[in-house]
Amino acid sequence: MQTEQIKHEHMLEKSARILELVGSSKEDALSVAESLVDAQAAGHSSHGILRLVEYANAVEKGQVIPTAQPKIISERGAVVTLDGQWGWGQIACKRAVDLVAENAHKFGIATVSIKSCNHIGRLGEYVEMLSQKSLVSIMWCNGGPNVAAHGGKTRLFGTNPFAAGIPAEGENIVIDFATASSAEGKIRAANVNGLKVPEGQMVKSDGSPTTDPADFYAGGAILPFGGHKGYCLNLLIELLGGALSGAHPSMNDSYGNGNGTILIAMDPEFFFGSDQFLQDVNQATGVIKNAPSADPNKPILLPGEVEEQERAKNADGIVISAAIWDSILELESRLLLDH
Repeated sequence: MQTEQIKHEHMLEKSARILELVGSSKEDALSVAESLVDAQAAGHSSHGILRLVEYANAVEKGQVIPTAQPKIISERGAVVTLDGQWGWGQIACKRAVDLVAENAHKFGIATVSIKSCNHIGRLGEYVEMLSQKSLVSIMWCNGGPNVAAHGGKTRLFGTNPFAAGIPAEGENIVIDFATASSAEGKIRAANVNGLKVPEGQMVKSDGSPTTDPADFYAGGAILPFGGHKGYCLNLLIELLGGALSGAHPSMNDSYGNGNGTILIAMDPEFFFGSDQFLQDVNQATGVIKNAPSADPNKPILLPGEVEEQERAKNADGIVISAAIWDSILELESRLLLDH
């Protein structure tokens, strides 16, 4: 696979420009672009600027309303319901972060749900923001049907990611993973780059296993991770993401589109105090980091460290597939012609 190294500022400028060309305000375009470029720099190309092509198509189809702003439709104590109004999912989620942080500091624990919400990107971004505010957080969302039930072959569930952020004295702990065996974006990236996916992640439409990402787009399905255990967690997120947010589970007739999102934040000060909490977290993570690794050349890592290492590697320029970068340049050229 051929790659290119693009300066962070240049990638951010191109991404924001594309989002402005499809109708976003300068402020919102920059905010969404920052989320995509940070995901790219953190090593998550599946949630990086590859998504710009999908986003531009979604605007053309009317699925994304680039000028829409999230609004509060219900506020009862520490529980807030947001309507994303089919604008950018990142904008809705950043509003949710502000709301849940304010209420968690006030009540000790708070929840925000989001309906009518387009693709929100990398969940790790939002829980990381909350950990920087000294808050513990958990987050999940359901999405369009791409994943089969354990033992099944038809698409019923979203890839249904789960994330958690835990403040620590050193690097904060950021847990973020799809409950499917692969994020759909990783299959998309493999397909664009002409790569195979690992065995056990996908089935063809007839239920037979495959490593060809093109089979997914021909009607195949992603499998849950970890057999029945991943299936159960995927189902939990499907129901609690879809039904609690008002977005509806993805296999229901009432499901429209987008990510039914739930974000919960907790202030450790309201429990046994922030000092005690950080002391426990730091002692536990210290024991983990000092435990002997199976391979002396590969030390044990905490969740979030891989992303920090990737950001450091990409500090002088973000490495990206040449095929994906070319698609971004082609998209920009097409949009400029349309204007």
